Amino acid sequence: MMQGSDNQPIQLPDRQAITLCEAVTAFCYRKACSAPALMIYGLLNQAGKAEGRELSIEERLYGEAPTEEQNDKEVELVERLQSAAYAGRIKFRALKNGEYPAGGHKDIDPLYFSQQRGFRWVCDEIWSHPSLVSEPPHFTEDWHDVHLDREQFEALLQEWGVSVQQSPDAADVEGGRKTYRTGAAGHPTSIHLVMKEARRRLDAGDYPEFLTTFSEELANWLKVTEPEAAPMTAKTIRNNSELRSLWRRRPPRIIDPS
Repeated sequence: MMQGSDNQPIQLPDRQAITLCEAVTAFCYRKACSAPALMIYGLLNQAGKAEGRELSIEERLYGEAPTEEQNDKEVELVERLQSAAYAGRIKFRALKNGEYPAGGHKDIDPLYFSQQRGFRWVCDEIWSHPSLVSEPPHFTEDWHDVHLDREQFEALLQEWGVSVQQSPDAADVEGGRKTYRTGAAGHPTSIHLVMKEARRRLDAGDYPEFLTTFSEELANWLKVTEPEAAPMTAKTIRNNSELRSLWRRRPPRIIDPS
């Protein structure tokens, strides 16, 4: 089971898409920081070198060097993110090498992560590892300005035993139940609750023959079990890309021999 640094809840930026750098720094060092901010910290601390050496990212941000545990968590997190991306459980969006924002961010195909990739999270980049026959080794930048889905990331963290702190404006006033905005003002979503229940049912082989029926069951489950959460229609649930991906990968159904 993974735990955040010092077993303290971590706080993620309250928006649908967060950068790779924000995800890693939030988990490993309890404070989400963007790549441009890290660069600014670096420039501001050029005169603050200690003992003739360059200050590390962690020292620039928090005034202390990273612990061995924090370094291990960083490596483990990156490995798990790649596995989750390959399984279609978390979506990465980025700009292809050589392209700029005007060209638009693209979804990175899960199959891309079937091979080991280098997550240069400090710069929000993903690189290909060098070819075994390359001499000298040559790394290739494939994607830059990498973002990931915040809701999916939080769902994974919860499965790994990591608690996520609510931001002040992320809770429902009456029930105190955590919801997230989809990007459109006034439209919260409870998809993280639905996906958790969907995975539980699929893993147990407890699901109907058709996705339409499954989404209707999930919508009703949310209404009955989580009455204070933002409601979702069966159509909205059914059209969710993560749910569709999970449905395609569902295991064989468990058939009652009786």
